[in-house]
Amino acid sequence: MNSIWQTCRAGGIIVVIILLGFTASAQDLFVYPAQGQSDELLTDDRYACHLWAVRESQFDPSQLGGVVPPRSVRVRVPENEADGAAGKGAIAGALAGAVIGAHNDEIGEGALIGAVVGSITGAAVEEHGENEAQELARAEAQRRAEEIGQDRAERLLRRSDYGRALTACLQGRGYSVR
Repeated sequence: MNSIWQTCRAGGIIVVIILLGFTASAQDLFVYPAQGQSDELLTDDRYACHLWAVRESQFDPSQLGGVVPPRSVRVRVPENEADGAAGKGAIAGALAGAVIGAHNDEIGEGALIGAVVGSITGAAVEEHGENEAQELARAEAQRRAEEIGQDRAERLLRRSDYGRALTACLQGRGYSVR
């Protein structure tokens, strides 16, 4: 029974050392026993201080989920709702021009003039819609970039708080921390 406990404890200590090794390297902390503490006590104290610092700072450097988001933000440009307006305008203009031209016995000329005017008007509407879609995409990209920046700043602040809490805890237990 005692050997099982020692094996489990040794395995647990290895896991703790791995976790704390990541924590120490993440924070660049070097911890020295200033009062003759044993290596086993140092390991136990580092783990206890790690847990306390996580609770205090709400940041856990051993959790790999805190991946920094990419610097660039990609946003899909919304569909231009006015897409195809030039073609539709040309058709509508040609029909309107033919109807108007029918009163003057100039159906062909009226249709041609109506098609040109309709396509020019439709092209202007289409371009306006494209500009509007691009502006919406730019605004969304800016909003997302600001959101990412705020999230990253919050993580950096909590990481800093974690480092200070870990250092304070270890110093309070009689260790020299660099």
